[in-house]
Amino acid sequence: MRIQVVMTLPREARSVPVVRRTVATALTSAGVTHECVGEVEVALSEACTNVYRHAGPAASYEVVINIGDEQLTMDVLDSGAGFGNLETAPTATDLDAEGGRGIALMRALSDRAVFDTVSGGGGSVHLMKHLRWTNESVDWRLADAAALDGAALDGAPDPPGSGAPG
Repeated sequence: MRIQVVMTLPREARSVPVVRRTVATALTSAGVTHECVGEVEVALSEACTNVYRHAGPAASYEVVINIGDEQLTMDVLDSGAGFGNLETAPTATDLDAEGGRGIALMRALSDRAVFDTVSGGGGSVHLMKHLRWTNESVDWRLADAAALDGAALDGAPDPPGSGAPG
């Protein structure tokens, strides 16, 4: 399975819940666990909120979501000022503060978080998360894969020497 969602959104607060609901609906429909969906929602919301609050004069930003069999990648791209140096890890006090927790949350809730300044201006956040599937979705995906394999074999000619008439 591969699902890709690409969104170009206005740099406004109201765009954040749109992104959050879109990724949650796609992951829930595909059969990702509720806990994993919640982690993804928070991480992506933080990335989009940072664009809304800090990207500068950019009118819009882009979100690219790729859902695969094993992992999810999310890229948030803007044309703002970029990130500068993010090498310092936040302290426990930073995590308790009302603001300034976004990068720490993205790192904590993702398996990989990369923050970069885009050449020519702008910032990019790349988040990767290994997906956890519900038992029902694993059964469904395995049955679907077996059905596809069987369908491919039904239309294929019998291999030479198989003894099948042909």
